[in-house]
Amino acid sequence: MPTSTVYGVATFYALFKLQPSGKKLIRVCRGTACHVRGSPRIIEEIGKQLDIKPGETTKDREYTLETIACFGSCALAPVMVIDKTVYGRMTPARVREVLSKAK
Repeated sequence: MPTSTVYGVATFYALFKLQPSGKKLIRVCRGTACHVRGSPRIIEEIGKQLDIKPGETTKDREYTLETIACFGSCALAPVMVIDKTVYGRMTPARVREVLSKAK
């Protein structure tokens, strides 16, 4: 099988990764309700706190940051999920609080 076929499949499906993921996965919704209520600021604050951008993993491989099209939790917008724990109505201050407790 050609390498290009394997690469094509691995990059097409979101669950396949070409780089190792962190121990903890942070996902931030970027759907319409979350966007309007401030998810770009949430992503920016996570980036400041962990020195990563969406799609990246911290150097110590502790955290990976991903964005998701929609969690379907619009009433809780903006939403951030760390592993299986959902955090709703996020603010930059709450991001700092949650990440400090997670560390």
